[in-house]
Amino acid sequence: MTLDHQADLRESGSADALLRVEDARCAIPTGRGDVKALGGVDLELRAGEVLGVVGESGSGKSTLAGFIIGALAPRAQSTGSVILDGQDLRALPSETARRVRGRRIGIVFQDPMMALNPVVPIGRQVTEAAMFNLGLSRAEAKAKAVGLLRQVGIPDPERRLRHYPHQFSGGMRQRITIAMALVCDPDILIADEATTALDVTVQRQILDLLARLARERSLAMIMVSHDLSVIAGRTDTIAVMYGGYVVESGPTVEVFRNPRHPYTRALLRAIPRIDGSRHARLEAIPGTPPDLTLLGTGCPFAPRCPNALPLCADVMPAVSHPHGGRTLRCHNPVPEGA
Repeated sequence: MTLDHQADLRESGSADALLRVEDARCAIPTGRGDVKALGGVDLELRAGEVLGVVGESGSGKSTLAGFIIGALAPRAQSTGSVILDGQDLRALPSETARRVRGRRIGIVFQDPMMALNPVVPIGRQVTEAAMFNLGLSRAEAKAKAVGLLRQVGIPDPERRLRHYPHQFSGGMRQRITIAMALVCDPDILIADEATTALDVTVQRQILDLLARLARERSLAMIMVSHDLSVIAGRTDTIAVMYGGYVVESGPTVEVFRNPRHPYTRALLRAIPRIDGSRHARLEAIPGTPPDLTLLGTGCPFAPRCPNALPLCADVMPAVSHPHGGRTLRCHNPVPEGA
């Protein structure tokens, strides 16, 4: 993504946001106490923007995706808003919200077999959503499915419509779920760890496919990943999550170039560099991710943070806006340009 494109998106302002998540909170009751998966997340996505949401396991990034699409755990207790084109989906009757989401938001999950029914031919699985949400006839939906399967790289799609999920490789199954996510011509595509279960070569093919489809269809996309290398070069903006909070966000190039939150900087320093010495050691982040049933009132990163101050353990930092579309949640951020 170019700096000019990022600047255009930044200057468009929140009033032009296609999707806004406001104060998203989610707690999941367990025998050990409530898992505080989201502690109050705000997020914006503009038309045509590719947003990367990144963080370690347990950071809340996949719960955030579930919050947006209305697919949280059955016992989850949640508050907040998901505003799509000015309409709060969480304030709508459940059936109405489900239809709006089904029509306008597509999602690709980490494990394609979780999204595919193993005893139903893939053609039927791709066409059903189009028939239900778009009112297409079976013949129209089939023609659309064939075109989409061809577009995502499934060879001989007319014949393979009759095949079952087990007759495809992992990479091909993920291509099918991408076709399913696009069949209703959504405005937004969410890719939730969509390549984690694939080998490196196939992973890159799928990532490049998602980027190409987003560009060709003028889609807004949220790319969720634990891997910063997946986010780099494929997103316009980035939101870094830790312990259920967005701790830093902004244009991807600027955040990578000048990380201000200690956690963001630690993540970047843990990535191998092609231009670094082959004897250089990667910097590990000390400690372990927080137990989300035991979160206190302070910053969840404080026990692992090299910049922690005494108040960090007790007082959650407010969100600040340094400049240029950046947000930061830190009492003692990394100095500018350090």
